Amino acid sequence: MASQPFKFGPAKAKEFYTENNVIFLTGATGFVGKTILEKLLRSFPQITKVYLLVRISGTKTLQDRVENDVFASKIFDTLRSQFLTPQEFHAKVIQKIVPVRGDITIDRLGLSEDDQRMIHADTRVVINSAASVSFDDPLNNALEMNTKGPFRTFEIAKGIKNLSAFVHISTCYVNAPMFDTQIDEIVYPHPLGDPEAIYESLTKMSYEEIRNYERSVVLKTYPNTYTFSKSLTEHLIQKQYKTMGLPIVIVRPSIVTAAKAEPVPGWVEGVAAANKAVVSCALGQVQEWIGNGSKKTDLIPVDIVAKVILLAATTASSSQTRPNIYHVGTSCINPITWGYFGTCLTDYWLSVDKPRRRVSDDIRFEMYDLPIFKKRFDQRFGEQIRTLAQHKDGKKLKVRISKAMAVPMTFKTFATNQWFFDVTNTLALDDAAPVELKSGLRSGMDWDRYMEDYNAGVHAFILKEKVVRPVGGASYSIQPLKRKELPPAAAMLEKPEIVARL
Repeated sequence: MASQPFKFGPAKAKEFYTENNVIFLTGATGFVGKTILEKLLRSFPQITKVYLLVRISGTKTLQDRVENDVFASKIFDTLRSQFLTPQEFHAKVIQKIVPVRGDITIDRLGLSEDDQRMIHADTRVVINSAASVSFDDPLNNALEMNTKGPFRTFEIAKGIKNLSAFVHISTCYVNAPMFDTQIDEIVYPHPLGDPEAIYESLTKMSYEEIRNYERSVVLKTYPNTYTFSKSLTEHLIQKQYKTMGLPIVIVRPSIVTAAKAEPVPGWVEGVAAANKAVVSCALGQVQEWIGNGSKKTDLIPVDIVAKVILLAATTASSSQTRPNIYHVGTSCINPITWGYFGTCLTDYWLSVDKPRRRVSDDIRFEMYDLPIFKKRFDQRFGEQIRTLAQHKDGKKLKVRISKAMAVPMTFKTFATNQWFFDVTNTLALDDAAPVELKSGLRSGMDWDRYMEDYNAGVHAFILKEKVVRPVGGASYSIQPLKRKELPPAAAMLEKPEIVARL
């Protein structure tokens, strides 16, 4: 990325958010969106107002969703503890939040005319975190959320009088078809042809035609509809960047995982965000993973992602020929392998007290080829599933176990392949960042420590169980586990069939 004459830039991020102190945030009820909001409110008290796009249904009100789906989250406990009373927290934090009713699947986001005027009048930064992260969405649903949704948000942004930045959150895996190679922070040619022609064709297809295109074209190139829809969006942004005239930057996280440090180590929310493999092991199930234990994966803590998003906004400009792109990942710095990931899972769950919802004491992480996976799964869990189905509360557990079976099938591409995402642009941001936003990405990850925090976070925040080893901040200071002696990592990775048999 060529050097740009930014008015602010990452070194002046505090000044940027002093001048640009009104934010419009979508997706605030999600894992990443909530982390962005918490970081803004905790580290940048000069922020005066945050518009939250909130979708409501049934009898819920805007206030219900903000109180119950946003601020009831444990992520805000650290910020809340900085105030003497709930009233002070409300006066100095909650009062900054202005929820607006809307939906990214509706034209002009479903905003009322009054809300549009309000947002247009004083918003300075838009952060689009709303998306469907489901890998098995039908293509029409993925396009509605992940392609049409951002462009509906762009239409609203065009009416903002003094817009300084629009941050579009994408994914590193827009380039999923590019296996085993270094992927730069650029938009590569679309593997299926002209993106505008593809999009126009899709908008004219019937439901059955789209489903057929999904099966016969999309899924033969991309691992799922999520990565395809995100990829198509990026290509359309680049094609239309100059005509839109918006100061857009694109941030591409890899696999977003629990917090490394902020607001507490290991904070995580939602089964998907916790990583289904971790949840499966946490429930005491044998996670039989397909793939090769020596393959590298790319995990990135959510708090690092939030910092890069806020830094990226300081480099936005509508005068460039294309948007700046920032990868947020670890694969080109110090990646972790799936095999070592498995050792960390089993190490933790064999070392802590048995969770209440553990359905088996047989905790292992093994590598199986696809042809034998279903057979092995039935051997391990078939009887338990049939037994659980006969009990009153067995239905929920049956669903959980069935989902555990689906995880390896859904993630098979990511377990059997690897990518290397260059982070040159992002490291430049981080190197110049003020202390509030410095992630330390260049120094890499202490995977032993991080995975202990990660698993303890799943234990405390997902399973909601008492963690004997405290978790986070004043109440969560993780002590190192006393690990069993393991074979050298290199030797284990040469024989994936024995990985993590503890």
